[in-house]
Amino acid sequence: MLVFLLLAGGGYLYLGGGNTTKLAFVSCEPILLTGLEFRGVPGDEQLGRVFQEVEQFREESPLHTIYFVEPAGKRDTLHVFVGIEARQEMPDEWIQKRVECKEAVKASLDMHQWVMPSPEKTKRRIIDFASANGHHLEGVFIDIIIDRDRVEVWAPLRN
Repeated sequence: MLVFLLLAGGGYLYLGGGNTTKLAFVSCEPILLTGLEFRGVPGDEQLGRVFQEVEQFREESPLHTIYFVEPAGKRDTLHVFVGIEARQEMPDEWIQKRVECKEAVKASLDMHQWVMPSPEKTKRRIIDFASANGHHLEGVFIDIIIDRDRVEVWAPLRN
């Protein structure tokens, strides 16, 4: 049992489970994204196809997600935008989203996705950080998926 606990603990630390979420205020410009929206339930195959289609055009750009409605369970409605930084040649059916931003809270998560804190926990930390420093958020959280072990969450501040 002790060997198992040591291996599990070592694996957790190896994947970055001991890393903390870094929070900082950053300056930013309006964020212009191009991509696809999905409305439905989390288990719908169409959701996977939306991610795959955007991923095909990603190149060096990180994948961005904005969850407008997050489900409480597997059968609840999900509304998400999946996109990349806008550029000239994109499919005609894709839509653009513009998020106004002059200053934001940036949360940096440098750990494997298996040990990352939940989105709710990360949002709570961002809200508490902004509030403790006298700021209010717009209510938009942009997940920037840089790679499997690195995610940033940007939350624009209300002007």
